[in-house]
Amino acid sequence: MKMRYLALLILSFSILAFSCRRGEVRENAPEGLIPVKTAPVAQAKTGIPVRAAGILATSDEVKLSFKTGGIISAIHVEEGRRVQKGQVLASLDLTEINANAGIAREGLEKAERDYERAESLYRDSVGTLERKQNAFTALSAARLNYEIALYNRSRSVITAPENGIILRRLVGPGEMVAPGYPVFLFGVTGKLWKVKAGLSERDIVKISRGDSVSVSFDAWPGIRFPGEIDITGEIANPLTGTFGVEILLEGTAYRLASGFIATIEIFPSGGSTYSLIPVESLVESDGNTGFVFYLNGSGETMKAKVEIIALAGASAAVSGLPAGVREVISTGAPYIREGMKVKVVK
Repeated sequence: MKMRYLALLILSFSILAFSCRRGEVRENAPEGLIPVKTAPVAQAKTGIPVRAAGILATSDEVKLSFKTGGIISAIHVEEGRRVQKGQVLASLDLTEINANAGIAREGLEKAERDYERAESLYRDSVGTLERKQNAFTALSAARLNYEIALYNRSRSVITAPENGIILRRLVGPGEMVAPGYPVFLFGVTGKLWKVKAGLSERDIVKISRGDSVSVSFDAWPGIRFPGEIDITGEIANPLTGTFGVEILLEGTAYRLASGFIATIEIFPSGGSTYSLIPVESLVESDGNTGFVFYLNGSGETMKAKVEIIALAGASAAVSGLPAGVREVISTGAPYIREGMKVKVVK
């Protein structure tokens, strides 16, 4: 009985001693510090990007039409077809046009006979000089009328001015068209592409000719097409109230088609000074805002909300960083919270 009581007493003292030792170890163990790295804050002058949507088009688009009016006899191509320079695209019914040319030819022949008669009479001193001069004037006018008739007949067909593509056909066979009325919208191939877009009055004043542009299309996800501003509108569209801009794209091996919807991002050449920080230092980013951590004078982490102005590679231009902040926490930023002590790893 005494031996059993002694064993229980020894076991109780052992448990008590072990518990005291565990409490002493837990109490004296240093708190674990999260290792982080910091990055310097640079200052950069950049413009706030202007974003808009546009439509892709060939850099040279023309409206093809007939010189004279009449009934369309035939349309030889359809929309979307590629054509060669000089290829016949459409023609008019020449019945009336040939008749006008015939009238002009008959008038020219009569004027030639009248002039020959007047000149002969003048040589024989029967006719006057004035009669001869009047006959010569009539002959010159008849020649010009005949040339006009021949020219109009030659312009009663539409041919491709360059190698290109039929972007749109506006009329069909048998329709009556007036002189100069567009029949085809023709895009010249082998040249640069351009994007047409409309900007608000607040955005148009920020950009100028030559500003760089990044363009993307749904047809080529993830691909950025570089370009630059070529034309800026100086008058608003009366229907939309926007100002038109045209963006020239650089040469590309990707297949594009007129009418693609483009998402554009314009980088104005003039701008304001912003803080430049690593992208990895941004946490809890939501649209154009995010948060960064930095260290105060006591070595504790502080959290600041910033506005994301632009992203450029591994850097981000931001505003709203507190004055005097020269470094931000980059590596390890997602694992800390405000007011913590951290270990800065150089």
